[in-house]
Amino acid sequence: MFKYDFSSNKANLEEVVFLLTLNRQKMTERIIIGKTSEVRLRLERGIGEVLYDSTSQIGQLLINFESDPTKNWNVNATYLADNFAGLRPTKNVNSKKIKPYADFLRQKYENGEPASMFAAVRTWEDYWKCYTAHHGSDLFLNRVAKLYKPFFAFSGRQKIWEVSASKALSSALYAAESQVELWYPTVTSDTRRKRTAERIECVVGSATLLPIIFYYLKRIEEWGLLFQQCKVCGAYFLTTSKHFELCGDECRKVTASQAKQQFKERNKDDKAEQFYEATYQYWYNRLRRLKRNNSDGKFEKEIAALTAATKIFRTEAVQKKAEVKSGKMKLTEFRAWLLEQQNLVDGMVKRGK
Repeated sequence: MFKYDFSSNKANLEEVVFLLTLNRQKMTERIIIGKTSEVRLRLERGIGEVLYDSTSQIGQLLINFESDPTKNWNVNATYLADNFAGLRPTKNVNSKKIKPYADFLRQKYENGEPASMFAAVRTWEDYWKCYTAHHGSDLFLNRVAKLYKPFFAFSGRQKIWEVSASKALSSALYAAESQVELWYPTVTSDTRRKRTAERIECVVGSATLLPIIFYYLKRIEEWGLLFQQCKVCGAYFLTTSKHFELCGDECRKVTASQAKQQFKERNKDDKAEQFYEATYQYWYNRLRRLKRNNSDGKFEKEIAALTAATKIFRTEAVQKKAEVKSGKMKLTEFRAWLLEQQNLVDGMVKRGK
């Protein structure tokens, strides 16, 4: 990937496009930004020189989409268009008249959000195409108006994914902004077992990102996916069920740690629980040590036997612990049984060494 240069006054002959492909099975989205031919090369052969190529968790484009309720993009574009008459094609693009807007676009490009990156590049490209072809500022402003529309159209209280795909698409048809290009390239991948090739569906936009958003919303509806807000970090994520309340492994670790701490607090005066927990940890540590020493695979049978014995121990221990709490078994008897279990696991590990 290469970095775009906002100090050049030479627009590319090829259009810069925004490509999106969604993988329902892996729950991922891939976005590629670059010249049309280079994007095709990157997609099909992995060798194209593109501006952006990233695969992330599905839904991230919509979750992190640029928001511009004050229409700052349009204000800056108008400022740039006002300088058409005072420029020449050979004029230094870092002049006082151009530099402020070039810096604005460069900042948007460098923020790492793909919609902003694409809009920044297309704005600079369209500006110089219109200027050098003597099209005037009106055509330039009409082009960027379509480009920026999603930034403030979805900047209200309603989240972008809360918009009905069918309703949004109907509005786009009326506004003649629903044109979208679909690619079906054959992508070849190499694995250790075999070389595979598959045809994938890609949606490609150039003048505006609206059709890509509508495409995304439609796929979400078709696949029955929904957005959830993580109960730990508050981040939004796309999932298959309302039962999923955590966005990733880190938040799952936090929840597990909190649950463990709460469990300890509830049972800090419960001797039966404490004795059981200590003995279970004793078993667990012996099994983990045996697995760690199994680099050459010579302890496979011992590990299998100890794993099975651990399950039996846990079942019996939970049952006896319940008997202690109900008064059917004395705490001293339970503790003596747990000590026997420690001796049992020690014997199994000793035989496996």
